[in-house]
Amino acid sequence: MHSNTMHAIPSPAPHAAETPMSTGNADLVYTPEGHALRREDIKTLADQMRFELGRFRAWRSHSDEAFREKFVAVQKWQAGRLTRTHADFLKDERYEAVTRFFLTDLYGGLDLNELAREIERALPVATRLLPDSVMRTSAVALELNALTGELDEAVAAMLFETLGHREATEQSILEAYNACQQHEARYHQLDLLAELGKGLDRYVRSRVIYATFRIAHRPARMAGLGGLYDFLDRGFEVMRPMGSAQDFISLFISRERAIIDNIRDGKPDPYAL
Repeated sequence: MHSNTMHAIPSPAPHAAETPMSTGNADLVYTPEGHALRREDIKTLADQMRFELGRFRAWRSHSDEAFREKFVAVQKWQAGRLTRTHADFLKDERYEAVTRFFLTDLYGGLDLNELAREIERALPVATRLLPDSVMRTSAVALELNALTGELDEAVAAMLFETLGHREATEQSILEAYNACQQHEARYHQLDLLAELGKGLDRYVRSRVIYATFRIAHRPARMAGLGGLYDFLDRGFEVMRPMGSAQDFISLFISRERAIIDNIRDGKPDPYAL
């Protein structure tokens, strides 16, 4: 699983996830103002979203240009692997749109470079504008994005810095995966992906929630939540014609889980399903 290429942004506080062995369990982050926010202090959805944005800001690739190139190399390999694994979905007109959404928006992550501060400023307004269920799904999206970046940065650091490889290949990536021992964190990543996909699917089939979401279109943009709103809207639009995306989501997740199982178990060709 990978995360969209992120361009450098200012980081006002120490990094929370730079070690090669990181498993994505940040317990302390910093707000843009430099205030500490601990996981144990999370009391509301807004707190949760601020915490996940703090994890995003702590990515090493935001401030280390040389490392960012290594991070991007891992991302590119991951993107190619995902496309190969789910090629049949991409060729099926029933699933092409939702598969691309999963590969680019959910697996790919939110591009928060321009939006992180705006989202935080808009959170008090957002909690009044958008249904609680939609805000909950937004928090899951931010957590998935933060975790994905942390895990992929750890792989990049292990691959290029600790193991000394010069390029991302199937064999070198596997070596880095095994050295990082991220299996449990990767399972959690899939749990978040499933929760996010099923949340979007469930909400699009609720007339009340969907109608409330549509009404909030203009106010959300005025509040600075345009990027987050567009992300949710893309999910709604690709899932709405399907009636239910549950079968697709279950199959997609089961494939990715099987690959993690294979890597954990030391299978010689873990991507063969």
